[in-house]
Amino acid sequence: MLPLSEHGLTWIHPDIPLAHPFDDGSAVALKRSLEDTVAELGRDGRTWRRLVGRSVARWEDLTADALGPLLRIPRHPLLLAGFGLPGLLPASVLARAFREERSRALLAGLAAHAILPLSHPFTGVIGLTLGAAAHAVGWPVAQGGSRAITDALARIVIELGGSIQTGSTVRSMNDLPDAATYLFDIDPRQLAAIAGDRFPARYRSRMAQFPPGPGVFKVDYALDGPVPWTAAACRHAGTVHVGGTFEEIADAEEVVASGGHADRPFVLVAQQSLFDPTRAPAGHQTLWAYCHVPNGSTVDMTDRIETQIERFAPGFRDRIVARAAHNTAWYAEHNRNYVGGDIAGGSYRGLGVISRPRLHPVPYATPDPSIYLCSSSTPPGAGVHGMCGYHAAETALRRTAP
Repeated sequence: MLPLSEHGLTWIHPDIPLAHPFDDGSAVALKRSLEDTVAELGRDGRTWRRLVGRSVARWEDLTADALGPLLRIPRHPLLLAGFGLPGLLPASVLARAFREERSRALLAGLAAHAILPLSHPFTGVIGLTLGAAAHAVGWPVAQGGSRAITDALARIVIELGGSIQTGSTVRSMNDLPDAATYLFDIDPRQLAAIAGDRFPARYRSRMAQFPPGPGVFKVDYALDGPVPWTAAACRHAGTVHVGGTFEEIADAEEVVASGGHADRPFVLVAQQSLFDPTRAPAGHQTLWAYCHVPNGSTVDMTDRIETQIERFAPGFRDRIVARAAHNTAWYAEHNRNYVGGDIAGGSYRGLGVISRPRLHPVPYATPDPSIYLCSSSTPPGAGVHGMCGYHAAETALRRTAP
C-alpha cells in the first residue's frame, strides 16, 4: 500500500456515506456500519445482510477477484460466486428480493451508477459492490479536493526518482521519448489514433470502434449555506441520490439509453464541504450535481437538475450564489478521454462490463508488447479505485521482468 498519508493525503469520512430522499420527507440511509444499515432497512435488513454481509467481512479477498479481469481463475471462487451470481441479475430483478419501496430505491440509485437501464444484466453487481464498499471501507472524500490524491501520488513518483511532464499533446508515438514500456491512460479510440500503426488492422479497428457510453451534464454550485433537505439524513450525507422511487430512476435511465432526456433525471449530488471546511469560505458551501444524458447531448439540464433537488429540498434555489454548468461538449474538450461526455471510459452495454476493451484474459496488453492500456476502458472499469492502472502495471512488470 502506498504511503499516501505521508505525502499530504487525508481521508474524511462523512457521517453518512449515502442518503436517498423521498417525497414524504423521509430518506433511507446507507450507513458505514452494516448493522446500522440492516436496522435502517427494517424487514429488508436481513436480505441486505444476505446480499452483502459476507462480502463486507471478506472485502479484500473479494476485491482481489472482482476488481480485475474476470476471464481468469479466481483466487476465492466460492466467495466470488456467492456475491457475483446475484449480481449478474439486472437490478430490476434483484430488487424483487426487497419488500419495501425504500430498499428498492436504495438499490436503484446504487445500480444506476452503471449508466445503464436497470433491466440490463450486471447492473445488480454494480449496486451491490458500491453498497458493500460503503460498509467495508466507506465512501471517503479527500481533504482539499480530489487533486490531493494526484498530488500525493506525484510526490511519491518524484521521491522514487521519477519525473512528470504535463502540457504536451501526444498525437503519435513519435511525440513520446524512447522507452521499453508505455502505459496509456486513454480511450481506446485515442490509442488507435496514437499507436495504430503498431497494431494489426483487426485490433486497430476494434479500438477505433470501441463504443462510448452516455454522457453527463454537471453543475457546480456555490451556496450561501447547506442544502435545506427536508430529510435529516440528507443533511449528514456525503452523497445524496435524487431520483425518488425505483420506478422513477429506472424510467429515467431507460430514457437516456434510448437517446432521450428525462424530465425527472436521476441526479447524483455530492456535498463534501459539509465535512471538509477547506472547500468553501466560512458560512458557505459548495455542491456538485450531475445527471446522465445521451452521448454528445447539447441539452441544458440545469433547470431539471435544480427542480429535482428542490423537490426534496424546498428553498434550494434561494441558496445559490453562483453556478457553472458543464455539458458533454465541455467534458470532451476538458478531457479528450471523455468522448461525447462519457466519463466512464466506454459503454457497459452487452458484455461491456467484461469485454473492456475486448474479451481477452489479459485486456491491458496490446499486440505490441511494449504498449499497455490502463484506463477505465479496461477492467474493472470506471470508479475511484485505481485498479485499472494497478493491473496494467502488474501485467507490464510481469511481462518485462528478466
